[in-house]
Amino acid sequence: MPKAGLLLLPFVLTAAIAGAQMGEASRKPESNFADAVPGSALTCSQPHILAVPPQLVARARVKVKLLTLLRESLYDDARGVVNIAREKEIRKLANKLKNESED
Repeated sequence: MPKAGLLLLPFVLTAAIAGAQMGEASRKPESNFADAVPGSALTCSQPHILAVPPQLVARARVKVKLLTLLRESLYDDARGVVNIAREKEIRKLANKLKNESED
């Protein structure tokens, strides 16, 4: 058992040193967290506008809906529950994505 402790000692020391260095980095004075205090006004030097084509937005929404349904289905499968309506919806959304990608 003492040999296992000696083998783990370098890893523990490395983790402790890395943690101490990360702690020092977060206390550096150049990081300005005063703006992040609740109630203070946050400003942006230059606003950035990101234009996304409507086709990508629609496809992303379908993907999010499909992922949500798949996650719910996975949880229900683990409990032994079958939801046929959800499975049809998953199939419909997957086919929609497949057809869009073929075009």
